[in-house]
Amino acid sequence: MKDSIKRIWLKIWPKSVVTVFGVLLYFLAVRLPEDIKGLLVNVAASLISIPVIFIAYELWNEKSHRALNERVYRYAENEMSQAMLEIRKYMEMLLEGYCVYFDYGDIIIDDSNPENYILHMNDEAKILYDEDGEPYQLKYQLEYCDEVKHDTFDLYELEKDSVGPVIADVQYLGYQIADIDLEDIVDRLDELLKHSFIMERMDDEESSIIIHLLEASKMLHSFVEHHKHDLFLRTNIKIKGFALQASEYQDSPMGRVGMYSLYYREEDEVNEQTKGTSKDPSYEQLLDKKIIMNVQEDKLLSVYVVNPDYYIMFGDLITEVLSCIRDWRETSAGAVVTDYESGWIGPL
Repeated sequence: MKDSIKRIWLKIWPKSVVTVFGVLLYFLAVRLPEDIKGLLVNVAASLISIPVIFIAYELWNEKSHRALNERVYRYAENEMSQAMLEIRKYMEMLLEGYCVYFDYGDIIIDDSNPENYILHMNDEAKILYDEDGEPYQLKYQLEYCDEVKHDTFDLYELEKDSVGPVIADVQYLGYQIADIDLEDIVDRLDELLKHSFIMERMDDEESSIIIHLLEASKMLHSFVEHHKHDLFLRTNIKIKGFALQASEYQDSPMGRVGMYSLYYREEDEVNEQTKGTSKDPSYEQLLDKKIIMNVQEDKLLSVYVVNPDYYIMFGDLITEVLSCIRDWRETSAGAVVTDYESGWIGPL
């Protein structure tokens, strides 16, 4: 409501100033001699009536036009929201590292050994099977699930001074940063900005946010590209719980291309003690699957951290992108987004 009033005011204030000037001119004219009184009164009447007519026309035309084309407007706004959803997922990866693959409370990280971490999946988070063989996760059947939502990591609450400490603590798998690239996202935003059908249905405030987001994304992309070889530093930390499977290798003019699948895999303690009795894990969950080109497979499960020299700059660029998405969420266009690819509807 506040944004709507602000947008209307920005459109009508110049005409309102002319109207006020016409009113002042009228009160001045009625005090002048009769020979110029009539002329100034007519001028004042025009200054008052014409802007009022235009204001009424613009407000009515915008309201009726949007009402008649509501579905078209929603489609255009959702196209932009989908691009922002993709950027948000990218920001989540940068701020959560390998924890981005799990919901809050799904895993416990045993870091008692500073160089060897062990991941344990909470029993409530594991995938179980009902009598019909259908999979389900127990946590979604439990009442406490709603009670822990307030503790979930919310990247929109992060301010510029709090992003730095988050980046200092986050850890990534080599699998996550092997193909780190914002170019596709920047290109998509660029294409949407050139799409007249979509941009003609954005108001001035929404267009401003989109342009700001494109600029912020380009800056972050350029920074990552420029510092690609030293932005992330490889550590000696080893994490037990992740597994990688490679398949479908192909050679192309650009190099070797492979399909890589990342799993969370939990071995049965009995199998650990009696090696050879069974090679099947007690629990396994596919986390992600993607195509990676020209990668050293032995580094994909290595743990990386952000170079301390880039904490401030990297954090500021991420914050700038998040501020644009936050501004978009506060408009009527960003309230709800429909992701057609995954069949998901929810808040941005």
